[in-house]
Order: sequence, then structure tokens, then C-alpha cells
Amino acid sequence: MLAPAGAGFLPNVAQAGDALTLLRSLSDGGAPLAWLDPQHRAILDKKKYGNEGERQRERAKLPAMTEEYIDACCIESARILKPSGYLMRWMDKFCLVEAHHHRIPPEFFERVDLIAWDNLRLGQGDRARNRGDYLLVLQKPPKKARATWSDRGIPCRWPEKVDRKLHPHIKPAELIKRLIAATTQPGDVIVDPAAGSFVVMHAAHQLGRNFIGCDLAYTNHH
Repeated sequence: MLAPAGAGFLPNVAQAGDALTLLRSLSDGGAPLAWLDPQHRAILDKKKYGNEGERQRERAKLPAMTEEYIDACCIESARILKPSGYLMRWMDKFCLVEAHHHRIPPEFFERVDLIAWDNLRLGQGDRARNRGDYLLVLQKPPKKARATWSDRGIPCRWPEKVDRKLHPHIKPAELIKRLIAATTQPGDVIVDPAAGSFVVMHAAHQLGRNFIGCDLAYTNHH
């Protein structure tokens, strides 16, 4: 299911590229698992924090995706997944409570689980202050649990520190590795079209999986 020759994308490397272009270059139904960590401005624009030169500086520099673009990436992800394959979609608290995922029709994905990641670092918030993000587990029909998820020990609340110096949008490597191991087999292809720090690629390689992904902001000096 890897990108065909001429598509411009290589397997198992960190590379620059557009998420939707990558997804559209992949064949139908070939991957058991895809990830999506969209860089959006929904909460920044809603709150108008006014301090992007301070705590939000590095995140604000990243190229932002529109909500419509994110939806298109989800729908393309459904196409490239195997039946009963998973899309692991990262969301912040704002996108979750605003139910952005409900814009994706259920014939593409069913919402089957939610993992709250605690990054152990107190963030912003008018009331409760943010301390991590949420991983929404979406499954392409038909919905199956035991046949597609081998690890019953993953908790729905996951504490893990990350080093934001590596990437302003970095996500927890140990959680990612645990989920890859639970939902795929050695040799499978893992897809991540908005790869950021390429933590998914590193986890996939440690587990003997293949990877194809890209990030719009990636450079060789990343």
C-alpha cells in the first residue's frame, strides 16, 4: 500500500510533504493503522490569547490546517485503512467538547475509545487548566474489538512527560508504541501524514513495522 513510484514519497524515512497529497497517493485498504495529529488554530483563534510570542510561540509558527482540510484527511484515512482498521486522532480539549469529530459521517468511522494523555505540565485555561491532549480512537467499519486490539492493559488515562524542545507538538512515544503493538503486526504499514517529530515512525521501526508519512514543516535540520 506504499506510495507508487513517481508519487514522491518514500517509505520508512522522515520527509517533507502535504498530508492530503500523501494520503491520496496511497492505495485503498492497505493499512491497519493511521495517525492524525492535525496542527490547527481552532483554540488559538477562539481564545485570542495574545501571548503567541511567549508560551504559544513555537506552536503558532507551525503551518495550520483548516477544519475542512482535517475532515478531508480523516475521510482519506478511512479509504486507505483496512476494514476494521484504526485512526488515532489527536484532539485538544476545545476540539473535543466542540465535537469536531462529529463532522465525519459514521460510514467512514465509528468512535470506539478515548484516551486522556496527561503530559504532567500545567498549561493554560480560564477554568481547569490544560495538561495534555486526548486521543480519539476511530475504527473503520465493521467494528471489532478483540480481533483487532491485542493489549487489554492500556489505561484510558496515560501520564507521560514529553520534551517540547524536540517539537512543539510532540506526543507521548511510549503510548504510541503501546498502541502500535496492540493494533498491528510486524511488517504492517503505519501511516502518519502529519508526522511532526516523526515519533510514530521511530516507534514503528522499534517494533518492526513499516512506516510512511510526512510533515509540511519538516526539514533535514528538523
